[in-house]
Amino acid sequence: MEDRPGPLQESPGYLMFELMRLARRTSARMFPGGLRLAHLLVLDCVARLGPLSQREVAEHVRMDPGDLVGVVDTLEEAGSLRRRRDPGDRRRYALEATEDGRRALGAGLDDRARLDEMLFEPLSPDEIRLLKDLMLRALAHHDHRFARPASRPPGQDTAAETPPAPAQATRPVIRSAHRPGAGR
Repeated sequence: MEDRPGPLQESPGYLMFELMRLARRTSARMFPGGLRLAHLLVLDCVARLGPLSQREVAEHVRMDPGDLVGVVDTLEEAGSLRRRRDPGDRRRYALEATEDGRRALGAGLDDRARLDEMLFEPLSPDEIRLLKDLMLRALAHHDHRFARPASRPPGQDTAAETPPAPAQATRPVIRSAHRPGAGR
């Protein structure tokens, strides 16, 4: 029987789905026991914007609050996050990143950069920038969080505009997430 490409292989959505599956499998193989993407999203959000309530974190990262509870529990058990009573509202808890959490975030972002390098190895730096720009344009059409400032032309690296990390951070937490083609 001949294995011909099916109609799904013409679907960008299906191809993104398959790329994400490949990324998950490869990440699990390269970094067993490492932080999953959901953990990185939450930890990054709290490290940059915290302290925040769980509701605020769920809104920022667009995660179901029920799913967030398990992620927060895992990060708290690992010592990466701490829950404290919110001084402004004693009925709720505020999430804060710990120093260990900031270090774990830095290591996780470095792992993600290595994963990106491996996954996109067949692409040139220009092709990676183009792919990123196209994905950002599609995302920005549906979600304002991905909109680019009007003054930045497509293809301009966002790392150049990233503000310095807070003084308590052990390393920049955002820069390594935007290193397409690093190490080439």
